[in-house]
Amino acid sequence: MSAVDESEVLGWFERALDVPDEDRLTWLKEKALPEWLHARVLRLLDAQARAEDDGFLDQPAVQQEPDDFPRIGEKVGPFRLVRRIDAGGMGVVYLARRDDGSFEQEVALKLIRPLHLVVHAGFRTQWIERFENERRLLARLQHPNVARILDGGATASGIPWLAMEYVDGVALIEHCERGSLDMRSRLRLFIRVCAGVQEAHRHLIVHRDLKPDNILVGADGEPKLLDFGIARLLDDEVDDTAGITRFTAMTPAYASPEHVRRQPLTTASDVYSLGVLLYQLLAGIRPYQLDGLSPGEVERTICGSEPAALRTALRDADDPRRAAHMALVTPDLERVVAKAMHKDPAHRYDTAQALADDIARWLSGKPVLAHPDSAGYRIGKFVRRHPFGVAATGAALAMMLAASGIALWQARQARQAATDLRSMNAFLLEVLQTSDPFDADRELTLSEALDSAAAGIDERFAQRPVLSAELRFGIGYSMLSRYRLEQADRQLGLALAESRAAFGDDDIRTLRVRDGIAYLRQEQNRGDEAEAGFRELAADLERLHLTDDPLYGNVLGNLGNLYLIREDYLQAGSWLQRCKAWYDAHPDAPANERANLLSNLAHLAHGREDLDDAERLYAQAQQAMEVLYPDGNPDLAILLNNRALLAEEREAPVAALELHRQSLAMRQKVFSSEHPMTLTALTHVARLSVIVGDVRQALVLAGQAAAMSDRVYADAPSDRHASTWATLAAARLANDDASGAATALQRADALLATVDHPAPSVAAYLQKVRAQLDGHRGGIDGPAPGQARE
Repeated sequence: MSAVDESEVLGWFERALDVPDEDRLTWLKEKALPEWLHARVLRLLDAQARAEDDGFLDQPAVQQEPDDFPRIGEKVGPFRLVRRIDAGGMGVVYLARRDDGSFEQEVALKLIRPLHLVVHAGFRTQWIERFENERRLLARLQHPNVARILDGGATASGIPWLAMEYVDGVALIEHCERGSLDMRSRLRLFIRVCAGVQEAHRHLIVHRDLKPDNILVGADGEPKLLDFGIARLLDDEVDDTAGITRFTAMTPAYASPEHVRRQPLTTASDVYSLGVLLYQLLAGIRPYQLDGLSPGEVERTICGSEPAALRTALRDADDPRRAAHMALVTPDLERVVAKAMHKDPAHRYDTAQALADDIARWLSGKPVLAHPDSAGYRIGKFVRRHPFGVAATGAALAMMLAASGIALWQARQARQAATDLRSMNAFLLEVLQTSDPFDADRELTLSEALDSAAAGIDERFAQRPVLSAELRFGIGYSMLSRYRLEQADRQLGLALAESRAAFGDDDIRTLRVRDGIAYLRQEQNRGDEAEAGFRELAADLERLHLTDDPLYGNVLGNLGNLYLIREDYLQAGSWLQRCKAWYDAHPDAPANERANLLSNLAHLAHGREDLDDAERLYAQAQQAMEVLYPDGNPDLAILLNNRALLAEEREAPVAALELHRQSLAMRQKVFSSEHPMTLTALTHVARLSVIVGDVRQALVLAGQAAAMSDRVYADAPSDRHASTWATLAAARLANDDASGAATALQRADALLATVDHPAPSVAAYLQKVRAQLDGHRGGIDGPAPGQARE
């Protein structure tokens, strides 16, 4: 079925929903629709009715895919479907291979069932937009224990799809049973699962559907979490006051009490699900048996009853392997599980990492936070860990004193954990509430909400660098991307200090903050500091044997790009080739970063005046980016800018102007009017307008660009500021205003003198305008300013 046909079906479906249930079939029959259309609308109405009945348990209301659902052998985006892996209520998963000739790659491609798009027409458009925004956010999540989202989009008929890292493995519980893993091995495996969950929580991403089938263990024994954040993509929760059906993606057996009650979810909900997983790993059964229960009975069971204690479940087991675990399950371990599964989120572990840390304490024989604090308990633990150190009465007394101190420390830790959980959840809710138009004079953007919430970090997390460091990094990087350099400098500087205090100099989280600061220095035109920062970071990653981390590939690319901006193509080529080698060795690296590398390699060939190779690489990069970003994005806008500069060199100014206009429109859609990205494109359009003879339009645009550059670069000198004023000089000269041109060119010279290491092409451009002015000619051509990624 074509997209046009699907649109007609959905249109009739919307109209039918407005008719009372009892009159709907008669009304539809009276419309005398074509047979195929009538049948299709009936199927959707039936699916909608069944979804309302079965939605709570997340059962697929439609098991047979519609006619327009892709089949084996067909292409979805750049991938070709190979075989079906799995299907569930949310969608169908296929093994797929990249089939666009760029490189080899296998992915798990998930097609979302159309039911989720047609349950109610009132939020379908909003849902698809949110899906795209969330997909881009989740694509940034990179951790060895999380299967990454690599790509995504929609089919011609509007069915959303996601391409995820393909994991050839078995579900967590099955892996443990097949390998007859003992209890300690299961716990060590579970700690790595917690690490993946913690990394996602660091990005403020909640899974919402943690269960064994969403955790695969590969042949190397490493667990990978699947579908992280997809439950949020598919969670069609909307305002009940609007009369719209509420769907909540979950698997009840692993869902927290607040989840089954449809209450707001935080990271504490995932901690509960981890507790259920831990219970099942150790006891061999789930804490609650929900088969055959109604939704109401499920809610009462999860929210109002306590599961059997671990040792009770193991004692009653028929399986001798499970019964063998009973001797190893201590009261401490039972309390760890109970704390993770506490009905009240405030009494659970504050983070997934805290749960993992307590398990690690148990494995090493140390006191756990989940145990009530008592001197006898601490002493007992100490004696068992140090049996030969307690022979004398004096030693026993010393231990009692030490135990009292430890008990007080542990009590403070427990209280701090509860405080941390409340603070973090309050912060998350504040970010959401700040953008609520009912709580403000207008609907704020997410960027504005984050800026507002950032002001409270100093007070709320003043004594908790573990929490504030990563929050500051995320917010600071957002500020950097929006060219709020002063605010970004403060947040990233504090994030680095707090990350070092909380995690140490060599922790990957600290290293990521250093990468962000080096990039900030580059944007502040402090190029020498940026270069030193990137080089030192690359060396540290090598020293720490972290070269397989995606951060290493990013740093290599960042150094290559830094030298591209300087037009030092020898150094740029060296670093970009190292970057390419890294991506060749890591075929599962994010597709967007791979496309950016292609774009930079094209820019390198362009700078070396290998124009044919540059054209070929630009075309490959543009094709890859248009698949990733069908509606455009900043990286694609940069590529269009650079292709336009290439067209200029090939003496095709009309084609170049069109490409610059496309780049400008894309940037204006993404950035505010006061962003350097927008300014660069506006300047290029003005400059090309002079070349093609549209001199009046050129003068208007160049004047706007020069005024904007004074505001944008007020605190950060840049050679782009100078080139913008040179373009104004060229536009004035083309309009026979030689005096005004001379004034603008003097300003450009003065601005360029304030910049360290200006790009040679910018200096050449100013000299070209000067020659034009000296000869009183009316046109301007020659080298284009700023061929770097901008």
